[in-house]
Amino acid sequence: MDAQDARDQILNAALALFARQGFAHTSMNDIVRASGVSKGGVYWHFPSKDALVLAIFDAFFREQEVILTRVLNSAEHPAIRLRRLVELAGAELEATTVRLPAPLEFYALAAHNETLRARLAQFYTTYHEKLCHLLQAGIDEGVWTATTDVAATAHVLISAIEGGILLWSLFPDQINLREQMETTVALLLTGLAAEKG
Repeated sequence: MDAQDARDQILNAALALFARQGFAHTSMNDIVRASGVSKGGVYWHFPSKDALVLAIFDAFFREQEVILTRVLNSAEHPAIRLRRLVELAGAELEATTVRLPAPLEFYALAAHNETLRARLAQFYTTYHEKLCHLLQAGIDEGVWTATTDVAATAHVLISAIEGGILLWSLFPDQINLREQMETTVALLLTGLAAEKG
């Protein structure tokens, strides 16, 4: 088995354990046993559980950044791009939660782990910048009013989405994530359009 195969095998084993047991209740020994890679091999690739968790979330953030770039750089109408972005992000998150613990546990980890929090901040900055770019494109095309505060609107949208995700992670039987995302974008688009009059 080459190094990349071993790394992937370790990551897949860790993902399965984290999804089943959560981050806090999964030890490196659990990961060694489940991966089938020697203890030395696991620690060679990932010197700590924190390094392993960071690698998993770094891959998740990279996937999200690809989605952001693909949707926001398309030539579609700005409102359609915004709807597609939120729809794809919601679908990706639903698929990811099959493999990962609840977003609530992730945020709890990030609150106590400087490296993970820094990577989350980096992703948030990229997300915010790309949303600002999309909102500004809509203003430049005359779709939305020029009085829109682009940075504040992007913060509000991200906050509404993340808040919906956290509630969904706590109450998955009561909240339909896709409907929540669609409602968030519909309200934002209505507000942006209403300001034109």
